[in-house]
Amino acid sequence: MRNMKRVYTLLFLFTLMLSASTILRSEERYLPVKGNFPTRFLIVVDSKSYADAQNELNLYKSQLESENLGVELLIGNWSSPEELKSSIIKIYNKKPVMEGAIFIGNIPVVRVQNFQHATTAFKMDEEKFPIEDASVTSDRYYDDLDLKFEFISKDKSKSNIFYYKLSETSPQKVASEFYSARVLPPSDYGEESGELIKRFLIKAVNAHRNFSELDMLKVFNGHGYNSDCLTVWQEQQFEMKEDFPVAFRTSKGNRFYNFRQAPVMREKIYDIIQRESTDLFIFHEHGDYDTQYINGEYPAPNVIEKSTIGPLDALLISLRNSYRKYSGKRREAFVESVKEEYSLPESIFEKHLLDSLKTSDSLFAARINIMLPDIKPLKPLSTAVIFDACYNGSFHRDGYVAGYYIFGKGSTVVTQGNSVNVLQDKWTAELMGMLSMGARIGFWQKEVQFLESHLVGDPTIRFVSTADALNRSSKSAKFNYDLAVNRAKLVTWNSYLKSEYPAEQSIALKRLADCNMPGYTKLLLQYLKNSPYVTVRMEALKRLVDYPGEDMTEGLSLALNDQSELVRRNGARYAGYCGHESLISPLVKNILYGSESQRVQYAAQSSISMFDIDKTIKEIEKSNSPYTKDLIAYVKGEQKRQDKALLFITDKSAKPEDRISAIRNLRNYNNHKIVEELLKVVSDSSDDARIRVNLAEALGWFSYSYKKDIIIKALEQIASGPDANDPVVKEAKQSLIRLK
Repeated sequence: MRNMKRVYTLLFLFTLMLSASTILRSEERYLPVKGNFPTRFLIVVDSKSYADAQNELNLYKSQLESENLGVELLIGNWSSPEELKSSIIKIYNKKPVMEGAIFIGNIPVVRVQNFQHATTAFKMDEEKFPIEDASVTSDRYYDDLDLKFEFISKDKSKSNIFYYKLSETSPQKVASEFYSARVLPPSDYGEESGELIKRFLIKAVNAHRNFSELDMLKVFNGHGYNSDCLTVWQEQQFEMKEDFPVAFRTSKGNRFYNFRQAPVMREKIYDIIQRESTDLFIFHEHGDYDTQYINGEYPAPNVIEKSTIGPLDALLISLRNSYRKYSGKRREAFVESVKEEYSLPESIFEKHLLDSLKTSDSLFAARINIMLPDIKPLKPLSTAVIFDACYNGSFHRDGYVAGYYIFGKGSTVVTQGNSVNVLQDKWTAELMGMLSMGARIGFWQKEVQFLESHLVGDPTIRFVSTADALNRSSKSAKFNYDLAVNRAKLVTWNSYLKSEYPAEQSIALKRLADCNMPGYTKLLLQYLKNSPYVTVRMEALKRLVDYPGEDMTEGLSLALNDQSELVRRNGARYAGYCGHESLISPLVKNILYGSESQRVQYAAQSSISMFDIDKTIKEIEKSNSPYTKDLIAYVKGEQKRQDKALLFITDKSAKPEDRISAIRNLRNYNNHKIVEELLKVVSDSSDDARIRVNLAEALGWFSYSYKKDIIIKALEQIASGPDANDPVVKEAKQSLIRLK
């Protein structure tokens, strides 16, 4: 009996210890703002990081408060994202407005499913692929408070990663209440997390104390980006001049680099990013979480190298590295393409060569790109770096490119990157001119963010306003206040619309969308027609496509004939999503007579297959282009492919995986021609529920379609079904929220 009492006593003590540890894990300390400030900023930090860097955090807090931004701290160890979000909501609901937050250290990481329509390009099958691969790392869980999520699971190997799905009843667009940024030290960096956080905070304080005009801008375009189109590369200078006029006062203030400028451009980039202090560096490139792709797979040999590697050797190395990536039919197809394109024998891929040269081939490949070990010894001198690339901002990884920049020994204190792949034709510089107007970089990110896009570093960094610098005024304080407090105030943004600066006109056009402005689409059409500024016309187009109808269709016709490649390219993309037959003629002209603009041609060619084939061919036949026959053949080939896909979708006896594959393709290619047939399938209660769910989801991507109204009507009928838990009913409701 005595032994049993001891057992019970031990169990009781163990329970108390377990309970205490649970309390400790979820314990929080909240240090509110002291003093009167127009807006607030929240620092969220785990307890260990706070203990490690308390002095530096206090310095950072004091610096921001000297800039009239009230700072409060939330310190704790959170066992789940829900726990933290609940606290954030309580703090957010206080006064004055909480404009932003920074997440420092070991803060729970959320990876999201069922929200791919809020990304620019990520389209991975969540049923077919592992959850680790098919999820999007996103802090929209924390900064967009209206979104509703359902918990799926905790990561099997990393205790701070959690998986959620977006609820079908949630809002279906990103519209964050405040801006945010991550400061998560890479675990593979080789230094203590606390030391890295302290180094970052000291850099951030120094950046705030020495902030200046944005008068030093550098831009790099890597291999394969935007189809290597030189028109894109050339014309972005006009766009940047509108956004950053002070950087164009002298030739020293702006630099535009291209991978073609050196056989191995990597070496030059090392020099460029370390040579002189830079305000903003923009990388347009392909990327991975640990790589910045610079020169592509088949570069010329590096002239700096003393080795005997010649052009043929470089080609063979690159071909072998490519061969190693493939297997099965893809490998067979690659070998055939090599034999045909280079007249090389299959023997170059013999096993003994692949095995014996694997290490040296890998080392050569590493020399043409920038990898994490290359970044670590560098001292980048750019205050802010934008990674217009896939995966460079994957902060859930042990090591990631954006993290290596901000925790390095240079002066970079904020970066923007993406946690998954990103659309090449995303308008990366949208509203970027806000930075030259003195806006904190977090406000810019908040206006343009997607599910995958994140700031890594200090979101409160800003530059001296161009208006302040040129006119010796202090407009930037008012600008930041308006972005935080007066976001939906008509009189405020009407005044910015009258500004002499295109950057302020552009943000005004976007903000007016939330002001219930009468005649808003007519105003957008007017600016698209008449503005002398590329950035303003492009912003007008970007806003106009949110309002399908006659004004949108007219705007797309104007865009397809705009003088700017950027506007034409986006006009060509959205024309396919719209599908109105009046857009056939300008699309055909851009395909047949626009070879100098490769990305416009590519977008127009992708879009043209969404239109009625007979009307399209009739329009093509009016031309006297030498490519007329080729384009007709292409359109007919696409029509055959679409007919085959429709057969799969409508054939109940076909394999479900084939039907679903054809349906998923509709997400990228909104085939307006077959909408009526699609609606018959999704409305057929006798069909496979999996098919109907996938089709209801795909129809939610037709948000710009001229047939949107009939899609909405059909989905409303499905959504009114008696069983609210029916997966088809739930998916129909989710798509309706998206479409409306």
